[in-house]
Amino acid sequence: MNILIIDDEKLIVEDLTIDVETLFPDAKIDGFTDPYDGLASAEQIKYDVALLDIDMPGMNGLILSQKLVETCPYVNIIFITGYNEYALDAHELFCSAFLVKPVSMKKLKQAFENLRKPFNDIGDNFEEDFSSGANIIGPKIKMYREQRNISRQELAEQMNVTRQTIHRWEHGERIPDIVSFIELSRLLGVSIKELLGNG
Repeated sequence: MNILIIDDEKLIVEDLTIDVETLFPDAKIDGFTDPYDGLASAEQIKYDVALLDIDMPGMNGLILSQKLVETCPYVNIIFITGYNEYALDAHELFCSAFLVKPVSMKKLKQAFENLRKPFNDIGDNFEEDFSSGANIIGPKIKMYREQRNISRQELAEQMNVTRQTIHRWEHGERIPDIVSFIELSRLLGVSIKELLGNG
């Protein structure tokens, strides 16, 4: 997964980078304080998620998001700003989330759980495959967990969920959210496509 962070305050870019790395240790994260540098990077890298400030010198974040979508049609836009008055304009641009600073880890995680578009590196059929997780994902989670001699309790502790949640995922009673699914992939040492049954 490729993630772009643009905010004119360097400290905020650094803090967001640390938070996103905590959620997605294997993600490629690029941070910029200049919107034009971010756009130039997007010409070379197809980003899956862009975290954008709105009130920036040189280019408004709302305009920036429109330019990004022209370059990366499937990018998920998450606006992070200190100004509530931009919320309506932001949602009219069909952003995935609008967060007001300071942003807690909980709010950031929720934003990633509710992305409007699937990650490019997962594949075009992700939404269809993910929605059928009760039939595909559950048995895969159990199979890879047992192959690695990881107990439900151990996996639950690493995922910061209950043992019952792991049981429900494995038996198709519940489907893990996207953030949890990516974390499962990392902990079980398999690719996302393998966990979806496409590997």
